[in-house]
Amino acid sequence: MVNCTSIDWFHEWPEEALISVSRRFISDSEYLPEEIKDSVAQFMSFVHTSVNEASSSYLQYEKRYNYTTPKSFLEQIALYLNLLANKNQELQAKMQRLENGLEKLRSTADQVDDLKAKLAAQEVELKQKNEDADKLIQIVGVETEKVSILNN
Repeated sequence: MVNCTSIDWFHEWPEEALISVSRRFISDSEYLPEEIKDSVAQFMSFVHTSVNEASSSYLQYEKRYNYTTPKSFLEQIALYLNLLANKNQELQAKMQRLENGLEKLRSTADQVDDLKAKLAAQEVELKQKNEDADKLIQIVGVETEKVSILNN
């Protein structure tokens, strides 16, 4: 059994290697601006080394192992890029919805302006017709008095 067994000893990646790997994967992302890609790569390296440090203290206090591997680091990067893409899609959908809402508000404001102009024109007509109706009422009142005087 011992003759057929091989032991692979994995050592922790140095910080420069972690930064280099994360830079490589992040460089393909279209959602991150160029000026922050380096900072994100360094932060990913920091997170991975922090997990390693927390795992060693976990082993010391709880006597339980927590392993971090290069695969877990690559999964961390993939998770980050996946979340970034999902949040970007959500943001784009919200921006599109906001644009549609603003367009509806602009359209409604234009319609309200048109209706105000029509209302102003109709108010002028209504005022004229009211004046004409008042004149007609006065004429009818005068004629009614004449008729009532003649009938008496």
